Amino acid sequence: MPTLTVWCYGTPLGATAGSVRLRRLEQARALEVIDAIVVSWAPGAHRPRVTRLWPPADVGTRVPSVLVALLRTALLASHNGDPLPADVVDRISAAGVEPALLDAVTARLVPRTSALLVLSGVEDLSVVVPSVRQRIVSGEVTLLRADLPDDGPELLRTAVGLEPPPTGRQ
Repeated sequence: MPTLTVWCYGTPLGATAGSVRLRRLEQARALEVIDAIVVSWAPGAHRPRVTRLWPPADVGTRVPSVLVALLRTALLASHNGDPLPADVVDRISAAGVEPALLDAVTARLVPRTSALLVLSGVEDLSVVVPSVRQRIVSGEVTLLRADLPDDGPELLRTAVGLEPPPTGRQ
């Protein structure tokens, strides 16, 4: 079953450390990564920096990141102090992501924090959760999660206004 997980860290570099663990988990086949981004907000910066982790840069076909589009949608509404438009809420909810999850992400994403957003297929949470939480020396880590329907990744792409990928890959 596809899953959207968001790891919110209490430090600007926490998600970067989490991304190293994510790569190890993917290599160990503990989860199948469809899309992944790191969002870090350095002290003094006007907005967070977004770095796409997956698919790797050496993959031939680059399709727009559904997670980047989802985050931009949520942050834009949050920044303007507006709720998400009802039609967007309906489409995102149909994909398995409740607006409350997006609200929780944007509320936690402030200067001096970071987040690791992962859209995944098969995963073994008994391996993934302890690995991502290991060695968090300073700050905290919070897991936010949404289980998506089988067609959730495609529905999410449509919900944020992206075309389906040409090769069927997310």
